[in-house]
Amino acid sequence: MQEMISNAKGSRSEQTRKRIEQTYLNLIFEKKWDRITVKELCSRANITRGTFYQYYGDIYELMEQIQNSILQEMSRKYKELSGNPRPPFPIEEFIDRYEVEPPPLLLFWFDFCRAHKTAMEALLDPHNGDPYFVKKLKNILNEYIEAMMDNDGLPRDGLRGYFVRTVAELHFLSARLWLESEGENALTAEEVVNLLNTMRVGAGYLTYKQMITAKTGDKTPV
Repeated sequence: MQEMISNAKGSRSEQTRKRIEQTYLNLIFEKKWDRITVKELCSRANITRGTFYQYYGDIYELMEQIQNSILQEMSRKYKELSGNPRPPFPIEEFIDRYEVEPPPLLLFWFDFCRAHKTAMEALLDPHNGDPYFVKKLKNILNEYIEAMMDNDGLPRDGLRGYFVRTVAELHFLSARLWLESEGENALTAEEVVNLLNTMRVGAGYLTYKQMITAKTGDKTPV
């Protein structure tokens, strides 16, 4: 009986925490994240200020906990996906062995955005979201894009830094556009992933052409 009471309390506590976080995220669509007051949050969530302070010291701690939860989950999953890289292969075998289908690392970004739609849409909002969260997220994205390029067998040359930053920015842009899209003409996650994947495939092919040309001097298109 005591265990049942404890579980019920834990369940109610978790529901209250989720209601506070969801209400806060919804308010970000209306107002800059650090301008939202505890008073208006409590009013919108239909809770007392005392209830809020049972869980969070202030708005900043609330935002920090939301961000940390998202970043930790994303980092953990990316590490799992990056744990089994494909063995490298000679550049001459690129055409036969290069995998043109979107890799799991690319697919996961949109699966994650879909699973955390409200949070990601609010936190990535260019007007009311937190730019420091974007910076933290970019660090994670840069690491996984590097891992994706390593899996593709692409060299760590001078162009790589530009590619990583460009693809990371496209992740944010495509995610925002996709999350905001509605109606019959809205793209599916798979369609957006395929658009992003064209840049990955193009980068691989250009690298292949450059390396083959450097070896053979043959500039004839393949």
